[in-house]
Amino acid sequence: MFSKWREPEAPKSAKPATYENVRAAILVSLDFANLDMEFPRILDWLSRLPGGDRDRLLGELEAIAATDAIRRADATYLLDDLGLRRIRWERP
Repeated sequence: MFSKWREPEAPKSAKPATYENVRAAILVSLDFANLDMEFPRILDWLSRLPGGDRDRLLGELEAIAATDAIRRADATYLLDDLGLRRIRWERP
């Protein structure tokens, strides 16, 4: 029997959440357009980054949404439709 549905967790063998690793994973997700499936993992990785790295990465995503013809639609979807821009990262 199955219990309540749970969001997928990052695999135990996942690379550490460094700026470079998170950036690479998000860019791969943009390229393969599997953002709905990867969103919980992206949130987890971003939440583990220091605030400065997270802000820098979100700035890069905003630049992609504004300038990259190939990735623009998916970056905008990630930021606005899935709500990445609206998340409050710092918890009380």
